Amino acid sequence: MRIMTNNIWGDYFGNPVSVREDGLYDCYMKYMPDILGFQEATKNWHNSKLFSELSENYEFVGTEFFGCKNYVPLVYKKSSGVNLMAKGYEMLSETPDESKAITWAVLQKPQTGAGIAVCNTHFWWKSGKEHDEIREKNALQLSSLMKYLYSRYSFPVIAFGDMNCTESSGVFKIYSENGIMPLRGIADEKSNVSSHHGDPLKGEDGKYHGKKTSDDYTHSIDHIIGLGKDIKVKSYIIVEDESVLDATDHSPVYADIVL
Repeated sequence: MRIMTNNIWGDYFGNPVSVREDGLYDCYMKYMPDILGFQEATKNWHNSKLFSELSENYEFVGTEFFGCKNYVPLVYKKSSGVNLMAKGYEMLSETPDESKAITWAVLQKPQTGAGIAVCNTHFWWKSGKEHDEIREKNALQLSSLMKYLYSRYSFPVIAFGDMNCTESSGVFKIYSENGIMPLRGIADEKSNVSSHHGDPLKGEDGKYHGKKTSDDYTHSIDHIIGLGKDIKVKSYIIVEDESVLDATDHSPVYADIVL
């Protein structure tokens, strides 16, 4: 199963969706994740050609929660043969930003009874001790939800998103204390670059152009984590295709997992 997360760069900065969506669509069709979570999915992303075209191959979870005000919807591939058992949405408490939330889903293969629970999230972003404390509260809330889902359904739980912190932060200490592991750490193959490459710049041609980062993985702020027994990770990859470097400031991250 391939799980991908991508902050798609909300159009808050005069950076229209229409000139960037084709690059993201090309990326998703190339790598065809089974589950894909978005962050910064603004109203114009919800109404975009990208979301419309993805609906041909994917079922959306979360667009029905608060409509275009859910900034963290996720999708799962229609051809994967899974049933949606449960779903939910919750705002991250004590976080003064409606875009910071969690969308979750429980998926099961009816033929075998095997399943997975997934959580897509976007943590608070500012720098400083008081903001680190908010992110740690975000991590406690996510950890509590993951443990509840694991207890309720007995399926492995995978969470992913823009956590706005590195693995050296207090957030990952909280994960460790709750039995939650970064999937990169157990991957057979892994990228060693940062998931954040910076804002693409608009050129004279009216298009956006990005470039690869020189930062290594210790600077990554987008992560995939897991809770449960017997989770194996074949690869953990940061996508650096030009199409996504030009489309958003965050490279997609995907993990190929075996449950």
